[in-house]
Amino acid sequence: MSTPMNQNPHPAKHPLAASEPDEGNPIPAKRPRTSDQPPQATSLSLPSSTQDTPNANKVMPEPSDTYIELRFQLARFKGVYRIARLPLSFTFAHLYKCILLIFGWSGMHLHQAQVLTHVELYSETYRPDEIKKHRSIRIPEEPDRHDDLEAWQHWLWFYSKNSHDPMMRVSPRGKSYDDDSWLLGNEPWNLDDPWERVTAEIQVPCKKDHEVTLGDVWSRNRAHNISKGECRNQEIGIKFEYDLGASWEVHITVHRDKNHEYMWCLHTPDNRPILITAKGAPPSEDARSYRKDIEPKKKAVANLLFELDTFERYLKGEVRSVVRNNELLVYEASHPPADLMEEEDDLDDETCEEEEV
Repeated sequence: MSTPMNQNPHPAKHPLAASEPDEGNPIPAKRPRTSDQPPQATSLSLPSSTQDTPNANKVMPEPSDTYIELRFQLARFKGVYRIARLPLSFTFAHLYKCILLIFGWSGMHLHQAQVLTHVELYSETYRPDEIKKHRSIRIPEEPDRHDDLEAWQHWLWFYSKNSHDPMMRVSPRGKSYDDDSWLLGNEPWNLDDPWERVTAEIQVPCKKDHEVTLGDVWSRNRAHNISKGECRNQEIGIKFEYDLGASWEVHITVHRDKNHEYMWCLHTPDNRPILITAKGAPPSEDARSYRKDIEPKKKAVANLLFELDTFERYLKGEVRSVVRNNELLVYEASHPPADLMEEEDDLDDETCEEEEV
């Protein structure tokens, strides 16, 4: 299901240039201001203090004058995806809540995200809009062993293991769940040692969800995106993982509309996400329900998901979403469907029976 593309959710807006700004006439960079940034700040560096950051579980982000169009592709499930326009003031905490809403997940499992650079996608016929490979900008390209064997051996020894590192990791606690940096201890780096010097240079930072915004990842001015201009915005992506170990992955990449535009400047700043397209839904989150599911790409999506105020109401706990055997349901929290309550009772009974056995 999708909203008609000829209807403009924001009438007072104009698209930015589809191509990157020319070096001779760059678009002035303007980073959306979040609550933990002083009004006069214009740097794109990540905020160092988060004491005044609002709780993204309940509070909408600050209004932004710039929106970006992104595609959310559920990995390994062809035909299950979302296309949405989000304000660059969205933090990763807001992004997490938005993903829960649009995919109907409960939020009962751990999650983390990786920001990737030099992203390449699979072909449209094989696994459309899924990330095939990426390369960290901190790692130099692999030299040709036939041109310079010594340089290639140096790269193999120092860099090959980390060539697929993300640019940044983001998680609720600010530490990656698969991070092994604790093995290095808390001793300062010995920069006279070649190995420790390289290790210090390529170490991947890990930030908390509310410390990073979409404006830290993508920017109207290429020179101010997370790669500092080395990658185009279209070469930067996010790999979001939910229910660690079960490998629910959502690949988030820049999506161009029919006019080949992906970023818009608004006359009036706003903070509401705009869902453009929603196709299919994941399998039921409870594994015991899989055998009753229809094909994920054929699942229906509730019309309420497209309402502009649905995300804000979701943060307030007024509406909820859930994946069922044949649909993604969005419903009023105060009036859950009767059959949904019966399903929950049945699951509780099954759990009790398993515990008794």
